[in-house]
Amino acid sequence: MENEIKKQSTNIGLYLGGALLMIATSVYLIDYSLYLNPIKSVIVSLIIIIAAIYSILLTKNNNAGTVSFTEAFKSYFITVSIGYLIYSIWIFVIYSLIDSEAAKTIDEQAMIMSKEMLENFGLSSEMIAISMDEMSKTSNFSLSSIATNFCIKIIGYSFVGLIVSLIFFLLYPTKKD
Repeated sequence: MENEIKKQSTNIGLYLGGALLMIATSVYLIDYSLYLNPIKSVIVSLIIIIAAIYSILLTKNNNAGTVSFTEAFKSYFITVSIGYLIYSIWIFVIYSLIDSEAAKTIDEQAMIMSKEMLENFGLSSEMIAISMDEMSKTSNFSLSSIATNFCIKIIGYSFVGLIVSLIFFLLYPTKKD
């Protein structure tokens, strides 16, 4: 059963990665400034979570309608990790290797948005200047930034996965003979 979970979750993760790759490419081709759009981020997150829940559902259906917490979480985590890894690699390829000018433009827009947000919070101009100086030193699309973002997102999605796995475990507990 464990190999079947891995195989099935890997396949769904690959499909998820393909879907996210198409979204990232579409955003780049249509208007790369959409990269900073919070609605795009919410849509990407929902797609990731829905694909992972679908993976848990398939695991449950392949296991006579029951699922253990471990099986549910493993299915969720493998799907999310593979799909988001493909997405992260593709973002790096687009904005670091193919079109670094687009990355610079997005970084500048991100700095402007951050500055406005910090001003709205009432931070002093010295603190804002320090923040802007730090932001200008690294690109959001450097390999280290993308790797850090990947790890942070995987941790966040893992918390969601723990909750979803617990819900599935409580709704469809493993039958005891």
